[in-house]
Amino acid sequence: MLGLGVAFAAQLFANGLAPVDPGSDAASARECEACHPAEHAEWSASRHGRAFTNPIFQREYSAHPDEWCVHCHAPLTKQLEEVRSGAGVLAAEGVNCIACHVRRGRILAARKRPGSPHATDVRAGFGGPSFCAGCHQFNFPQLDNVTPHLRTRVTGYTSHPMQNTVAEHAAGPHASEPCRSCHASPAEHAYPGGHDAAMLERALSLDVCRRGRDVVATVTNRGAGHRVPTGDVHRHLALRLWKASAPEKLQEHFMLRHFEPLADGGKALVEDTGLAPGQSRAYRATSRALGGEDDEPVSIELRFVYTIDEFPLHELGERAFTTVAKQMVLLPQLPSCGAAAQRR
Repeated sequence: MLGLGVAFAAQLFANGLAPVDPGSDAASARECEACHPAEHAEWSASRHGRAFTNPIFQREYSAHPDEWCVHCHAPLTKQLEEVRSGAGVLAAEGVNCIACHVRRGRILAARKRPGSPHATDVRAGFGGPSFCAGCHQFNFPQLDNVTPHLRTRVTGYTSHPMQNTVAEHAAGPHASEPCRSCHASPAEHAYPGGHDAAMLERALSLDVCRRGRDVVATVTNRGAGHRVPTGDVHRHLALRLWKASAPEKLQEHFMLRHFEPLADGGKALVEDTGLAPGQSRAYRATSRALGGEDDEPVSIELRFVYTIDEFPLHELGERAFTTVAKQMVLLPQLPSCGAAAQRR
């Protein structure tokens, strides 16, 4: 099923190996705004709308200005022309209406609404997981490093996944549900994801209990239909436990992916301490190891981190992490860990 999805995505997005030619002079979301103001407003505030301009992408792109990145973050041919010329008004629209909805000069949609004036190409798979795979499922790129201006050119892909979100979803308990059932509800064009605090709260839970003089913090992927973290390889979860009077004793645990380079230019996933759908992971800290006083509160924080370095706040211009959950607990007031926690 995933293979068919990749084929569908390739028809629309060339799997990131080339820009998108919509077959139309239309290129800007502004051309859609007059008739679709609500959809335009949702999109313009979304990460799709800021796919090219957001500071996290721009910092990475400035260090490695590869056109392969532009093919998904500002995918239209006219956007790429702007990027090459140093302009950016159109490229700044990121993944806009045209990038998803126009091919061969016709509107793409899962259905044609009554009264629509558009020449519409109805595709049942439009907006489904295979559609999302065009930019959210790809392997490590193979690079040709001899192109001008010190830029690399992607010539193909290795056999090792770099972003594996769609395959994770297909192998999970919600495989029969489209990505849009979570990421396009209730607003159809906002597409919240890892940068949305409410979505992270629905996806992850942090439960704390007491086992003797120890604190046990359990993180659970309770709502996501794919692994958490997923997507960009730098994303990770950070769990911290500390006492205010002894910050030097802070305990920090990471849930992340670790890759090792291979001869073909790819990278093999050698460790993944993230969470599959429904999976829990417990971390135990002794009160004494955290320092401070025995009767002092313990602070516990779970963060979803977007960058390899967590604290470039002033450099980035946007937060490098979102706090998913934070608690301050007194050990005697915590519930005793149940049998399920004891077995973890």
